[in-house]
Amino acid sequence: MATEDADGMKAVYLTNIDLEASHYSNSSTENADSDTEVTADSGSSSESEGHALHPSEPVRWSWVRRRAMIRASLAAVLALFAVLWPVLTFLVNGPCEAKEYSVTAYVVMAYTTIMSLICLRLVINSEMTWWLSSPFLVLLRWHILLDAINVWLFHITLHPLCTFRGFLADVHFFGWLSLVTQMFFWMNKFMGFSIITTHLVMLERAFDRSLETKFLRTLYIPFALGLVTASVFLLVVHIGNGLDWLLFGVVVIELCVVMSTLFVAVLMTRGFLMALRSAHMEMSFGGSRARGASAAVQQLVNKAVRFSKRMVWETPLNLTLVALAFFCHVMWIVSDQRTEENVLGGFDDPPEVIFAVVCMTSLTNCARFGSLLSLVEVSEESTTAQLRRTMTTLVRTGSAASKQSSMSFMESWQTGHKEWDEKTLDLANRAISLRALLEFYGTLGGERMPHFDPAKHTTQDVVRQAIIPLSCGSSHGDCAAAMVLMGSACLPDRMVTHSWSNLFSCLVAAVVADALDQPSYEKVLRDQRLAQSELPALRAELYWKKKLDTKYWICCFAVNQHAGICSSTPRMDPVTQTIPKPCTCSHPKYWSDTAPLRNGQSVRCEMNKFDDMMSCLSAKNHRFGQLIAVDTDFNLFTRAWCVAEIHRAQLMGMPQRMSIYSEANLKEHEGWLQHLKVETMSASNPSDTELILSKIDDKQQFNEELRSLIFDENGLIQACHAGFDKVAMLGAIAQRGATRVVRHRSQPQPTPRDERSEPSRNGGS
Repeated sequence: MATEDADGMKAVYLTNIDLEASHYSNSSTENADSDTEVTADSGSSSESEGHALHPSEPVRWSWVRRRAMIRASLAAVLALFAVLWPVLTFLVNGPCEAKEYSVTAYVVMAYTTIMSLICLRLVINSEMTWWLSSPFLVLLRWHILLDAINVWLFHITLHPLCTFRGFLADVHFFGWLSLVTQMFFWMNKFMGFSIITTHLVMLERAFDRSLETKFLRTLYIPFALGLVTASVFLLVVHIGNGLDWLLFGVVVIELCVVMSTLFVAVLMTRGFLMALRSAHMEMSFGGSRARGASAAVQQLVNKAVRFSKRMVWETPLNLTLVALAFFCHVMWIVSDQRTEENVLGGFDDPPEVIFAVVCMTSLTNCARFGSLLSLVEVSEESTTAQLRRTMTTLVRTGSAASKQSSMSFMESWQTGHKEWDEKTLDLANRAISLRALLEFYGTLGGERMPHFDPAKHTTQDVVRQAIIPLSCGSSHGDCAAAMVLMGSACLPDRMVTHSWSNLFSCLVAAVVADALDQPSYEKVLRDQRLAQSELPALRAELYWKKKLDTKYWICCFAVNQHAGICSSTPRMDPVTQTIPKPCTCSHPKYWSDTAPLRNGQSVRCEMNKFDDMMSCLSAKNHRFGQLIAVDTDFNLFTRAWCVAEIHRAQLMGMPQRMSIYSEANLKEHEGWLQHLKVETMSASNPSDTELILSKIDDKQQFNEELRSLIFDENGLIQACHAGFDKVAMLGAIAQRGATRVVRHRSQPQPTPRDERSEPSRNGGS
């Protein structure tokens, strides 16, 4: 923690793996689309004695941001043009052919306008927040964009043709536009069917139960035939060559597609219902009710249950709308008396209007369904949930129960020693936002610590040469750096447990990976997202994800270093090979044995109150969690303060998440972690080690609990491994739940006689 010196680091050769590689593609490449351009010169690997980072083929995220903004801007222009089209038509020419629009026409115009704006929101959301480069997310992003374009084309072609005099008023232009729109609809539905089929196959593989996906592949045939025949029919009829015999074929094939779509709806709903039941079993037998289950695993199970619940009703709704759209198309082409045109336009033909409205509804819902399949919504609390929680808080504010709860909080963590508790509360209110952390990191190598090398300088180096000078003689005095960076006190959302011997760039990357909901920080470093040229793109992504102002409690910023280590001699700088000058401030130093004392511990020291501070924050905010930023050598697990914090958080039931460099790096050290012992751990200050060990009565039991916390089925490593395969999250948890049920049912159940006699065997009365 705050007083830890850097330890020697052994050289580790790390394997770069694609963290976002999806099961939906056999390719290991992550740049599946043009919005993830790779730099031509990947640069040479920067290696230091003890650290090796390999930034091979970094993604230029500044280009990703620029292209995403271009696509979003073009989509906004097209959407606004489509929305304003009927309004401009009315303002320029009035009602078509001097006819007044009916009430139905105005209702349809309003409805299609709303659908167009909803699609625009979905497109902007996918473009500005889905910057991950997995092939599946790229495919979904394009699917949402194409669905939205299709909706906007329907909106344009549905309205009367007597718009601007001149070139866009030509009936032939709108005829071809209508033809393209209908063919485009078929293509989008075929693409959507492919995505849904692939998703269900993935669920079946992870669930390890048959979901009858083999039947889905055969349904490609009617979809493909429908696409071809409908396109040929529309093209031939529009050209005017007749061929009425094609009408019968189109009707038959489209009706087959309708039946096939309904069959797929039943099949997928059955699959997700089975997964939901098994996920509930996992929650009952091995999740939130299981003794010792980590908060991270509980959250994972809850996400799986929430996701499967939505899929159970979203799937039939989405596919029923698809089937209804095809059925309406059949009814339109059968009842249409204008076979010489067979184009959209106007509100006189009810089947035509119904077909267009249903198509737009289906396309909009498909775009929304794609957002659900991305699992992005499952990764974080939804806006609706946030609003519900906020309203609940407002309703309860000022009530007697709220006041009583507030008083209960104030009493739950306090020790009764006024000065001790005041210092603890002061320490707890020193969080920094991710925005402030990135701004500080951006000054390294320039304004602060000009010789900063992210591949060589550890957290301790940055503390000595950047953080301590930053907070020395500031407007707040010689204070904690968090006060300088934030300007005022604020409570954190997460506490970061880390080792000072780790690279500072790795610490920042781990925090960024947590905000991006990634299981490791390899990609953050490999793609050079912390480089000066890439920081604006990173800030933009975090802003759109609403994570830029997430607040973290990080000891090197939260603890006032001027009240402790600032005057001691730093280690030699790995770049300049010189020893930096220590701080010369006159702030008094408080160590763990500095008077005044409480139970043998200094009241004014800030490095001996982490347990009480964690209790304070956990009592004040039930969503407060712990981020464990693990270094590449896993030295964090040899540091007494770090392990004590991890164990303390687990006992408190605090949500915990472990951020590692890569899955390969984790597997490399799993064997070593099996032999962890608290007796061999150390802190830079021997008195701190003695303090920590004195609080552990049974060290053997502590070691067993620590290994259980790390390796159990519900432990940190299991949750970390699960994070590498988020798309298969539901299936994996459902499979575990189903296995638990089978195992539970296979155990012999006690008879009523056994149950009655059980107390007597245990000595009860």
